[in-house]
Amino acid sequence: MTRATLAPVSSPPARPWDPWRNGEPALADLMADPIIHLLMRRDGLTPASVWPLLAEAGAALGHAPCRLSAA
Repeated sequence: MTRATLAPVSSPPARPWDPWRNGEPALADLMADPIIHLLMRRDGLTPASVWPLLAEAGAALGHAPCRLSAA
């Protein structure tokens, strides 16, 4: 009986860092997403009406709750 030798398994290629998969995307990235625009339009909102609300919420917390712009 012979002993089988297993070949090493190679790792998949590394993906570049992507905030949508690794962490939290910037608020600006979310607000630029076409699906978010469709949801806002469905709800009768515009980015121009949402941005001031987000800034107000950040000010009320004493800091920005997350990045407001893309890095």
